[in-house]
Amino acid sequence: MLENDDFVAWTNENCLCVVGHNGAVHGEDHKPVDVTDPKTKESKSVCPKYLGLTCAEHQQVQADAQNPKDGVGAIKMPGGVPATFMVGPDGAVEQMDQAKSQVAKQAIDELTAYQKKYEGKAIPSKKYDVYKKLFADGDTALEAGKWKEALAALQKVDADGKKLSKGLVEKVKAKADALNEKVKAKFDEAKDGDGDAAAKLKAVKALRADVSTKLSTGPLAVVADIDAWLKEQAAAATPPAK
Repeated sequence: MLENDDFVAWTNENCLCVVGHNGAVHGEDHKPVDVTDPKTKESKSVCPKYLGLTCAEHQQVQADAQNPKDGVGAIKMPGGVPATFMVGPDGAVEQMDQAKSQVAKQAIDELTAYQKKYEGKAIPSKKYDVYKKLFADGDTALEAGKWKEALAALQKVDADGKKLSKGLVEKVKAKADALNEKVKAKFDEAKDGDGDAAAKLKAVKALRADVSTKLSTGPLAVVADIDAWLKEQAAAATPPAK
């Protein structure tokens, strides 16, 4: 299965596939071998059976699976191997029928059905990489005080709406809350600063323009405060009717 192109392509996008094997079942079958990287010319020790892994890595996976950290169910090895297990984001463990695990389409169907047990939709790896970059871009813009860019990055993730997992929805909210707090501090600084009334008004209007983008939940909470302040300034500047 690990050499089946269809299965490899699907798992690379839709789940994390790990191999656990202590290498002791057949004696020396997993004795590491030294190879030379054709590009770097560096020598390294690798597993002769699991390409891309060292023996120490797949041995450690088995040890961690049988003695997991808190919150993750232990994978108890059955009477025979190989055996395939599905582990959910909550740490729940379910063994896959071994016959199905040896047929690419059936294994994919089993994994897809298992994912549907969880709230929200699974996010393909390439799409998740896009979200990670947008979150990183937003964080960078936030630290630089570029409110418009930070909000725009969040909006691009938020725009996918129902396609987002519960965890991503919560992350968007947390990022929006952090942005709101930063903008609120800037608003307080602008309206309560030492500048004259005209300078304060100009600064607050510029800030309001930067946070005009709405998320699916609406504008940032601070926008209501900014609008109320601007309304007060407009009323104060309007001469009374005669």
